[in-house]
Amino acid sequence: MLSAVVLPEKREYVVITGNKVSVAAGTSLGSINCAYTSSTQKDTLVLNRQIPQGDRLKLAIPVKDFNCGNILLDRDFEKALNASQHPYTKIEVVCLKKEGKSYKGNLNLIVAGKTIPLRDVNFHAYPGKGVTNLKSNICLNFSELGLATPRKMGGLFKVEDELQVMVELQVAE
Repeated sequence: MLSAVVLPEKREYVVITGNKVSVAAGTSLGSINCAYTSSTQKDTLVLNRQIPQGDRLKLAIPVKDFNCGNILLDRDFEKALNASQHPYTKIEVVCLKKEGKSYKGNLNLIVAGKTIPLRDVNFHAYPGKGVTNLKSNICLNFSELGLATPRKMGGLFKVEDELQVMVELQVAE
């Protein structure tokens, strides 16, 4: 009984050393994949509890820094996400819980000025070079985000409504 009062509370945490966010969508001519990678944002993330607003891991991703493979797709992606009015897409980690070798968390996705709460997002751990990668795959729709799907060349080139968003957090070992 006394040890519970004297000993500090044990808290598990992970040290985030980088992140990658990818967005993939199907089109009438194939698929597009746009990605953003950062190794400059480092943070410590306490596990297994609700994280206070001021202490949350917040990824602020400049929409213009997404790489879609060519300059035309980059511009179309910026236009689809309304980058002129909302230059950043943000991901906020509300909580992250360890469940065996995997993790489950709640995130807030802020895109084009709209906040979408994402609950029970599964992150699977994959070993990397000196890091562990926590990867999740989130399925969203343009319509959920309040965005219109891009159409090019008089409607011949159409982007499907479904988006696959992959969030990858690099964790120091």
